[in-house]
Parts: sequence; structure tokens; C-alpha cells
Amino acid sequence: MNREIRSRIKTAGEYQKKAIYALFPENVGRHLEAIERELKMMAVEIAADVVRECAGCDPDRQEHEPKKESEVKRVDIV
Repeated sequence: MNREIRSRIKTAGEYQKKAIYALFPENVGRHLEAIERELKMMAVEIAADVVRECAGCDPDRQEHEPKKESEVKRVDIV
């Protein structure tokens, strides 16, 4: 997608937001802004959780296979 199309899509989104806010009284617009901020924060938290969960994932290892601990014991020869 080239820059001009992205710019137009962004501008169209801004116009949509303004149109929705124009439908409601000004005091409701402040509530919509607060809801928008909360939704953005929720999306960031969900994305962070997904990244945290997938950080420990190893695609080559089977999920049900338990980790084997080292069976080597240290022995001191006196």
C-alpha cells in the first residue's frame, strides 16, 4: 500500500471519529474519549500478555512433552 492511500485512510478515519462525536452532546464526547483511551490500554495489555505467553514457546518442542532434568550426578572421588 503506498503512502498516499495510507494517508487517505488515516484522514477518513479521523473524519469518521469526528462524525461520531458530532452525533452526541459535548459532555458525552468526553466520555467517548475516556472509553477510547481505556480500550487502547486494554488492547496493549492483551498484546503484552500474548507476547509474554509466546516468549516461552518453542515451536520445535512438543507442548505435551515434559522437560527432562539432567540425570548426571556429581561424584567426589576421595
